[in-house]
Amino acid sequence: MKKIFRYLILLASLSLHAAAWGDMADNGVECSVVMEKTRFDARETFPDFKLVFTNKGEKTVRLFDDFYPLKDNGPNIFIKIFQKQTRGQKKEAAWYNPRYQIERGRFLNFIALKPGEKHEVLIKDAYLLMLYLKPFRRLINGENYELEVSFHDGYGDPGVRRKYVGRKDFSVVDQSPWR
Repeated sequence: MKKIFRYLILLASLSLHAAAWGDMADNGVECSVVMEKTRFDARETFPDFKLVFTNKGEKTVRLFDDFYPLKDNGPNIFIKIFQKQTRGQKKEAAWYNPRYQIERGRFLNFIALKPGEKHEVLIKDAYLLMLYLKPFRRLINGENYELEVSFHDGYGDPGVRRKYVGRKDFSVVDQSPWR
């Protein structure tokens, strides 16, 4: 009986703290990733890609333009590459996390997306940003991967934090002329 009450109290406390985690409500904006190439050799540089934000809702939506806040640093997005394994499992192979904090001023830039409108953000030279994890510290030929890109928008709507996630599958294939 005590275990049941513990679980009920735990569920109640989690539901009360849900507002602190941020509002993940759908505002009609879809985030997707478009890669230059979805099949490439492991010896090639990781291809550039675009984040595409599409407003599929009925109202105009504001996005906080925080993709490249500092000219000399990388983009303010989170990138993860997962190696696809059997039975639908994924293993993290590489990641990028912006390692800087920005003090926001009075002037913030926003992008207004009208219904049906798209906004594209080009992410160049991602291979320079990525940190590859052990044991191989690189992508492996003959494997399938998933690219996951996250953008956190805490200023688009006042008091609402949103996380936009785009995913794209790609393959690393051996394109050696000797095979």
